Amino acid sequence: MPGGAPERRRRRQRFGPEERRRFVLSALERPRTQSELRDALGMSNSGILHLLRRLERDGLVRPAERVAWTRIWERTRNGG
Repeated sequence: MPGGAPERRRRRQRFGPEERRRFVLSALERPRTQSELRDALGMSNSGILHLLRRLERDGLVRPAERVAWTRIWERTRNGG
């Protein structure tokens, strides 16, 4: 871009709601940060948090720990 900062574009893959759920559950075979999941799915901060909270409500995942501003999530024993 002439005269401006380089454009930062993410390649967003389009996942449907069920594909996102399956991806998160398989990715959480080991604990992952919220930002790792967000970046992998190309979602916004609020979007990934909303998805994780729904999965938490269903008893599939849980927040394992929080280190400063980073939240680590893991799959529960009955998580799928």
